[in-house]
Amino acid sequence: MAIQLEDFAKQVLFGRTMEEKLSFPREEIVDTKRGEAIKTPRTLSRPSHLVLRENGVKASHPSQAKLVDEKERGRLLHFFGNHELLATELMALAILKFPEAPTSFRRGLLETLKDEQMHTQLYLHRMRQCGVEFGELPLSDYFWRSVSSMEDPLDYVTRLSLTFEQANLDYSREYGKIFETVGDSATANILDKIYRDEIDHVGFGLKWFRRWKAEGKTDWEAFRERLVFPLSPARAKGNFFNRQGRSEAGLDSSFIKDLEVFSQSRGRTPFVYWFNPDAERFAAQDSAAGFDAKALSAVQRDLEFLPAFLSRRDDVLLMQERPSAAFLKSLKAAGMELPEIYCYQPNERSKAPALKRKLGGIRPWAWTPDSVAFLSELFARVTRPRKVDTLWNERVRELHSKAWGARWAAAFLEEGEPCDWIVGGEVLGQTAETLEEVTRLREAFAEQSYPSVALKAPFGTAANGMRRLLAGEAVSGALVPWIEQVLREQGSLVVEPWLDRVYDFSIQLEMREEGLRVLGYTRLLNNARGQFRGIVTNGFCQGLDPELVKFIMQRVEGRPRLYHWYEETLLPALEKSLLEIGFQGPMGIDAFIFRDGAGRLLLKPVVEFNPRYTMGRVALELGQRNAATSVGFFEVVSKAQVKKRFGSSLAEWGERCLEACPLRLSEEKRPRIVEGSLLLNDPQQARQFLAAYHVRTSLEELPL
Repeated sequence: MAIQLEDFAKQVLFGRTMEEKLSFPREEIVDTKRGEAIKTPRTLSRPSHLVLRENGVKASHPSQAKLVDEKERGRLLHFFGNHELLATELMALAILKFPEAPTSFRRGLLETLKDEQMHTQLYLHRMRQCGVEFGELPLSDYFWRSVSSMEDPLDYVTRLSLTFEQANLDYSREYGKIFETVGDSATANILDKIYRDEIDHVGFGLKWFRRWKAEGKTDWEAFRERLVFPLSPARAKGNFFNRQGRSEAGLDSSFIKDLEVFSQSRGRTPFVYWFNPDAERFAAQDSAAGFDAKALSAVQRDLEFLPAFLSRRDDVLLMQERPSAAFLKSLKAAGMELPEIYCYQPNERSKAPALKRKLGGIRPWAWTPDSVAFLSELFARVTRPRKVDTLWNERVRELHSKAWGARWAAAFLEEGEPCDWIVGGEVLGQTAETLEEVTRLREAFAEQSYPSVALKAPFGTAANGMRRLLAGEAVSGALVPWIEQVLREQGSLVVEPWLDRVYDFSIQLEMREEGLRVLGYTRLLNNARGQFRGIVTNGFCQGLDPELVKFIMQRVEGRPRLYHWYEETLLPALEKSLLEIGFQGPMGIDAFIFRDGAGRLLLKPVVEFNPRYTMGRVALELGQRNAATSVGFFEVVSKAQVKKRFGSSLAEWGERCLEACPLRLSEEKRPRIVEGSLLLNDPQQARQFLAAYHVRTSLEELPL
């Protein structure tokens, strides 16, 4: 006598004994009578000692030393057994939820369910041999919660076949090898059988996934779009990525590559990052008017991946164009943890993509009108949102101005105790509001023995917001229209002496509710015009003249006096000002050491404040990946520079860097970079700029 498929599925799903759940009938199973679709039960029917709990035991990566103990093996098998039993129950649920599904799909579910019953029985038998009874540990309901809400058969194959069963291609192979190593061939053989079956199960799901997915979508695109948070492609892989098993299951090479480099939060509330280096322009106009993601600068377009090095694996990076899998794989090979990438369509009304989850915070490169407008729809998702008017207001705008920085530094130095190795306010910038005032200030500085001056737009970068006026040069030619344009658009210009710089550096800070935190000091390399060349990491004083080293490192209360003075004198005063303004977020201070006319070394403690992320902050984070005795060099090169110096394209230059010094990692538990070069944005997508990070065992070896 034949048994109906639905009756058998009800026995498995609603049975209250292990016999009901794990027995497979000897009679023929037919699928000729289909009832109405059921709803997912609010609670799963099980024996009382096998009730699921939200705080149930989850598997942690076992050490070989622990698994020598049979009881520890049994505990791990307890987790595996629950996983296989849940898979059995979820397949029965799919049969009952989707009575209209194709007959061949339902027959495939039945065959897979039979495998899962056998897997459960194998685990239960082996764990008893290890002295552990099923149910003596709390059972986690995570797997059930993640899959049981499936709304159609495509949901089922996406969540179970292509996510959890695909992940088991990694876990069953990994754990099988571990059990083999500790001499437990019985468990290793079970895991090998399960691994072989999982290849077939993933292949079954993939066949139907391809049949049902949206037309015109690649497998990867459809897979990502179909998963509902907290599920993500990150759940479809384990600790050791098994390419061969996925290939045998039928997944194509591009899907496998994309999955290998994919990252997403598995629990921590993510932060969202976005690169907006054009912030000064929008700060100057105090408006997001003219913001058009299609017309953003080449710097923003090419270097939009850089915030990835500020983030953690659990975070999200918003980009216009996703880097290639090959590029992302090269960073993972270097030990970099990558955020999840979300892309948005660039247009004049671009908004950040809707992220349907809670967010820990939003971290643009700078909080300026463009980022406030672009990210506004995400504010409601933040667990502890800040009011928009605290992110951008007149006082925060003033903080972005070099004029504010010059006034603050001058007032601070005037009020403080004189120090014979730090200059006074006479070399700091002063503001001019007319062309005549520019000339007057230039003459006043010349009378103080500073015949050359720098002219700076209050809202501008060293690349496009500064001009030099050397001794003897007249205020004429193309300089006059530039001055007039800055005065017209920004209302003033900062004029300061041009000094004989011998050492540039920056201080990376983070202003939080509880106060100002020092993150580190970075060594800047600038060209003769004061424009950015690069940053040295982990080599603050390496290779410097002994006189300069002594100037920096002379001890005060057991600490280098440079660090001591900033942290005990300047930064407490700055913290007070930032608290009054209500500013929170990243900040950098640029400063330098110079020689005066008498040849003395002196510190100019503030060149400018940057109330945003900076390249120095990126370099500081990259430096954390250096091996203890290695030094690094972060640089951004332009297409024009590479063509002039090397006669090649950006991609060719990048390839030469990689070939000149291949990556070599330390043998630590978490390997770090001993030496090698890394490209920090995709060289195949870069049009005008390419960022690179070089690590060597000594400063002399760096391509400075």
